Parts: sequence; C-alpha cells; structure tokens
Amino acid sequence: MTSMRAAVFEQKGKISMREVPRPTPGPGEALIRVTLTTICGTDIHILRGEYPVKQGLVIGHEPAGVVEAVGLGVKSKKPTTCSAINVTACSRLPFAPNS
Repeated sequence: MTSMRAAVFEQKGKISMREVPRPTPGPGEALIRVTLTTICGTDIHILRGEYPVKQGLVIGHEPAGVVEAVGLGVKSKKPTTCSAINVTACSRLPFAPNS
C-alpha cells in the first residue's frame, strides 16, 4: 500500500478525508494502521482556526490501531500488535521505554 486515508486540515472550518502518501517508519518509529479514533478539543480548535496550523496538515492524535511496520531499533512492538497512541508522549521519555 503506497497511500492511506487521513483527516487533513484544509482551511478554517474545513477538514476533509484525503488519500495521502503512506509514511515509512524511521529508526525508533512504528507505523500504525488506525482502526478507531476520536475527536478531541485540539481538533475542534484547529477546525475553528483558534489553533494555528498549516493548510494540508494531517490531524488527529488519539487513535488506536494495529502496528503495520516498525523501524530499526524497535524491539517491543511487532507487526500485528494492537496499540493505543498519544502523540504527546514519546518513546524517549523514561516512563515509556521502548514503546
């Protein structure tokens, strides 16, 4: 698969679903196939133009899904592992080792 569907900020008041290039995970990263997601307050602020982001930004940061691929150095997650994601956390933080 070379593309994926994503929620994209178009302009104030408009978010659309678009086909975008599927990323390849780099070192320490995992690619997650999203199976469920939610809308959070940040998404509403982006839609209203209250939180400035660039047009074309893929939004959404509270999904759950399945690991599709992992980059070099990822040892704790394997393809087909179920995962919940919060992109405000990082695997480099001491409370989330190798996640």
